[in-house]
Amino acid sequence: MFCYKNWEIFCEILSQSEITLCTAERSLQLPEKKRFIVLKHDVETSVINAYKLAAIEHKYGICGSYYVQAYLMLDCKNISLLKEMQSWGHEISYHYDVLDAHGGDYKAAEEDFIKYSNIFLENGFHYSTICQHGNPIKKRIGYTSNRDFFRNPEIRSHYPDLVDMVVDYSKHIGGRKYRYISDAGYQWNIITEPETNDLHPEVKNVKIGGFKNLLNLLINSEYSYVVSTHPHRWMSVAWKINLKIIIFRIIREFVMIIRHIPGIEWLLNKFYFLAKKI
Repeated sequence: MFCYKNWEIFCEILSQSEITLCTAERSLQLPEKKRFIVLKHDVETSVINAYKLAAIEHKYGICGSYYVQAYLMLDCKNISLLKEMQSWGHEISYHYDVLDAHGGDYKAAEEDFIKYSNIFLENGFHYSTICQHGNPIKKRIGYTSNRDFFRNPEIRSHYPDLVDMVVDYSKHIGGRKYRYISDAGYQWNIITEPETNDLHPEVKNVKIGGFKNLLNLLINSEYSYVVSTHPHRWMSVAWKINLKIIIFRIIREFVMIIRHIPGIEWLLNKFYFLAKKI
């Protein structure tokens, strides 16, 4: 599935359906009975890969939502690509990571959130939805995940016009039934509790299967959907993707085995941010 040519087939088929394909921001404004699909992308390492997906979507008249990590906004080449994506109608927004970056220190986290938000605004990216970043191997003390940043009542009160795609999105879409699908782990899953699964790790996601199963689910269901991808996982050559998936799974299993060795957990926690590279 993670070939650009497959994304093109995917977008072409969706564009021929009668389902409303829109950005997350636009989904908040739709009539209550309107079924929609949001193509959401968490841009963590590669803006050029995101640009390639955005170009395919643009070809078929689809506008997606691209949540970009702040450090990527410090590169003028990335800014240029993102501005072109925005000119096509895509939503460019902030994929925040501030609570993990400061070990649960809300004051320092908010200072960074304001600083990085201003970088987006100064470059012409105005948004009403945002999304947190996960960090699967981060060890946390006193908080659960980056989601706790916007779960905090005081922090929440400072940004009444922002909707978090994981924390409180469902409250803003008119009570309609929706499901959240992610490509986490290089496979398609329905996330069973998208707003609280960090609090309930025992709850299992629902595996969808391959490309055809995903399309069939989206087109023939009564639900609206948010389909979340990670652009750095997408490539143009199938064998490279398959090799990357094998490497990813080997590393994941290796980390799960060694993480309980004294000292290793500290090391993994110190360099947790490297996990997004794979």
